[in-house]
Amino acid sequence: MLVRFLAGSIHRQIALLAVAPVVLFAILGIISENLTIKEPESVSQARAVAMRIEFVTEMIRSAETADQETAILDAARRTGLQVAEVSAAELQGPELEVEEGDFRSEIQKNLSPDVDAKLRAATETGHLKPSLVVSIDQRRALAFLPPPAVPDSRITDREISDFLATMAMFVPVVLLSLYGSRMIASPLQRFSQAARDLDPDKGPERPFDEIGPPEVRTLAKSLNDMRSRVRGMIEARTRMLRAISHDLRTPLTRLRLRAERSTEPSLRAALLADIDALALMVDETLVYLRKDASKETQLRADLPSLINTVCNDFADMGYSVSYDGPDRFAYPCRPHALKRAIANLIDNGTKFARHVNVELHVKPDRAISISVTDDGPGIPLEFHAHVLEPFYKLDSARNDRGFGLGLSIVRDIVESHFGTLRLENATPRGLIAELNLPSPDSINTQANTTAAESTVTMTPP
Repeated sequence: MLVRFLAGSIHRQIALLAVAPVVLFAILGIISENLTIKEPESVSQARAVAMRIEFVTEMIRSAETADQETAILDAARRTGLQVAEVSAAELQGPELEVEEGDFRSEIQKNLSPDVDAKLRAATETGHLKPSLVVSIDQRRALAFLPPPAVPDSRITDREISDFLATMAMFVPVVLLSLYGSRMIASPLQRFSQAARDLDPDKGPERPFDEIGPPEVRTLAKSLNDMRSRVRGMIEARTRMLRAISHDLRTPLTRLRLRAERSTEPSLRAALLADIDALALMVDETLVYLRKDASKETQLRADLPSLINTVCNDFADMGYSVSYDGPDRFAYPCRPHALKRAIANLIDNGTKFARHVNVELHVKPDRAISISVTDDGPGIPLEFHAHVLEPFYKLDSARNDRGFGLGLSIVRDIVESHFGTLRLENATPRGLIAELNLPSPDSINTQANTTAAESTVTMTPP
């Protein structure tokens, strides 16, 4: 029954959980209204003692001999009701003043209206201090010392009834909130987390299990269908661009051969420059589309040696490139990918500046930052986010001769290392590209989390 309920429509479940508390509250309300609300125990005891006092008084009045009276009084004493015979003159003295709600006062109130009774601090004979004096006839009276009052219960029936009514409202609201959190919010949160971490190029074809309530199944199916369409579009785009880039190599080769046979030096130089630009565009496009940085095996590499190698390669080509930082530091990374990222940043700097400096800074938690600083014109702050997008060129600011893929490749490589890429304008001029990579322990934790999330299947709670 519960399984069928949980597999039913969320709309129906919410409607049922909303109506059920109202029905339950109505039932408990009817029950509480029909409950016989008992009065406090002390009041009930006072009424019972008053009835006993009246009964003993009537029995004494009906007694024919002194022996009968003595027997009646002894029987009353054995029941816990202390009593003694006194003169009727005791009713003429001042009445004892007691607080409102006093047990003796409650007993007096519960006596019949025709009973002549008075509370006295003490009788003249000294018996039963204080006492409740009740008239028998014109000459005689009875002085009673009532038993102590039974303490009232801390929780009355009315309070219990009110508590049940409150719980009838409170418990269903809590249950409905827990239901909304677990049955609705939890699957949606899992969908959101899986969609945020989803890689269109990896993982199962349909990562969201299409089970649970109809609304959840419909959402899971829609997300699976959308992922399949996105993967299909990405694969089609990649195949198309790779085919175009590959097919361009053959005509470019023929053009280069024909241009080199040209007898006009200026025309030959212009043609070869255009051909080189087209070839560079094809190569950069293929590198960007390949995105094989995540497939490289992670190794513990000596970062200073890796950075120095890149800097020396550019220095051998005549560029002014320097390195500042520690001489040795082992760091787990994908060395070829990280080397390509640093080379792209240095290459961008050499295009627009006279000098490029690469600095490695190791933080106390062994996280690192690699800063590539040039003394070029820099990039306006409002364009910092745009230049990280593929094929975005900022010709007006830096006369960029590239194709807008260098920084995109760097960002992808840094993100594959769970790091961030930050651009900042230097003072008084220039650009700082900073790669911030987490500590080795953090890398292992995030890598394990990502691997676990990639194998999570969406199951109903």
